[in-house]
Amino acid sequence: MICERAKRRHQRVLRHPQFALALLALMALPHIGGSGQLRSGDDQADHPTRFTVSGGAVLMPKGIFLFVRKGKSIGAVRFTSIDPGSNVGLGKATYESYFQKDGSKTFSDRSAVKRSGLIDMRPLVGIGDLAFQLGPNRVDIGPWSFGCVNPGLLDMWPYRGEQRDYGYEFAPTSARNVSELNSSDKRLQWFRFDPDASVTLQASELPK
Repeated sequence: MICERAKRRHQRVLRHPQFALALLALMALPHIGGSGQLRSGDDQADHPTRFTVSGGAVLMPKGIFLFVRKGKSIGAVRFTSIDPGSNVGLGKATYESYFQKDGSKTFSDRSAVKRSGLIDMRPLVGIGDLAFQLGPNRVDIGPWSFGCVNPGLLDMWPYRGEQRDYGYEFAPTSARNVSELNSSDKRLQWFRFDPDASVTLQASELPK
């Protein structure tokens, strides 16, 4: 659940100019169903393939992995479906994630912790400070959890935590398959929580 206070914090993220433009573009496109197929029959290339790091969150394209690390531990997450609602802050998404505690093995290794889940952002129920979110809005990566205030949008601070830097680093990739991931690639661009950051990256130009 998400309370009204948390909602106001997330609204500040969503109002960031970069996110406002990116989210409106996402909502204007044909929805992507759980099967990964475009409902209108449009080609997948017509859909966003950019990462936007802005306002302390990452807006992710469907199907492409994002690295998350802290200390020696590292994870990877991607949204396997994104189904925006009629308004910003509503809609559904599914995700899968992988986690290695010490980062010494690949995510394809049997020791990797794999998780998957559903994001289902619904209209808030209640009034004022008593308003809350009934739908699941948390992305789990191993023992880590991050909020998701809009389908495809991942917070860069822990779920239900304060909006600040907790030492997590995030690196967008071009990888669509877990076997492609290479967290030691020196070309990766790592970002930490920064409410004033505003960066857009084309996924096809990123390392895996």
